[in-house]
Amino acid sequence: MEDLMLIEILKELQKKYQHIVEIERITREMGDSLSRNDRTSVQMQISMRQDEMDNADNCDKKIRILLAAVPLTEADSIRKWMKGNNTVIPDSAAAEKIFEKGSWIQAALKRTIDIDRHICTRLAGSNSFYK
Repeated sequence: MEDLMLIEILKELQKKYQHIVEIERITREMGDSLSRNDRTSVQMQISMRQDEMDNADNCDKKIRILLAAVPLTEADSIRKWMKGNNTVIPDSAAAEKIFEKGSWIQAALKRTIDIDRHICTRLAGSNSFYK
């Protein structure tokens, strides 16, 4: 597998990770603002969180473009690594970093979803998206 392509994918994954961590931080702040009944802050945080989600989506689009230039079997392996799945053993340092960053992204997403689930359930009760 070509290391230069893996490094470009890794750069985009790093950017995505930074956006995901920011989404997690904003989601935590939303919970704090809701507990203080600060609706103005919540509205601003929702907008900020959406901006970060859009930025993370842009990273995904760039990664898809990069993956289109890679042979299908290699692209499949990279996708698995990006999801934190190492059923295909990374064969280089760059591939190992992609797996590591993918695992970090998945963990941050899980934490964010857990926080969001708590917020939504508290606000909407049985009408929550998560119920």
